[in-house]
Amino acid sequence: MNLRKKRFSEISIDDALLHFSQRITPERLQRLKDVLSLRSNYVVPVMEDLYQEQNAGAIVRTAECCGFQEVAIIERLNSYKLASGIAKGAQKWIDVSVYDAQFDTPMEQVVQAFKNKSFRLVGACPHSNGYVAETLPLDRPIALFFGAEKKGLHEDIRSQMEDFVAIPMRGFTESYNVSVSAAIILQTIRQRLEASDVSFLLPESDRKELLLEWIIRSIPRGEDVFSHWMSNYVSQT
Repeated sequence: MNLRKKRFSEISIDDALLHFSQRITPERLQRLKDVLSLRSNYVVPVMEDLYQEQNAGAIVRTAECCGFQEVAIIERLNSYKLASGIAKGAQKWIDVSVYDAQFDTPMEQVVQAFKNKSFRLVGACPHSNGYVAETLPLDRPIALFFGAEKKGLHEDIRSQMEDFVAIPMRGFTESYNVSVSAAIILQTIRQRLEASDVSFLLPESDRKELLLEWIIRSIPRGEDVFSHWMSNYVSQT
């Protein structure tokens, strides 16, 4: 998913919204707007080289449930696979960026991408002496890195982190499953953001484009319908 980056630059978003809003029910349109009003890209989970597709699916689902719009994937040794039965369709509503073999250095590429946007780089690590989710600073957007099952974050990633966040353990087992850890941390951060004065929701300009994309995703064969409409629109302008 991301029609916005590929297609929307050629059209008037307001014109497209006026046209496509009529192709779904008023109830559906209101539901999309209600969810959109809570959407944020202030926190981006970054999954590094996960090899169990159910974990990737669970983290995507958690991000969507928490209202975070973006997820990043680093493919180093393992290809990204999503367990659709676990994700429950969440991938339809959020943006997934994959940094893979097309990049010479996918780990460095994703780190630099977030540095360029002034994100705080935070590694989830059970043995860190850093923060817990309740105390992690929220003054800047956060790229939250989760390492591969068993191995954790690669050393090349760890060395680039500004901070670390851990979940206190009270039993013999050293850590939660990676997808459970993501759920606990993301939900805690979301609750803290909502109770803060941080401006963390999507700006209005981004909301309009995202609403249009969601409407198109809600229409049967929506991308084909949009392509046909856009061809006519461009030829007439």
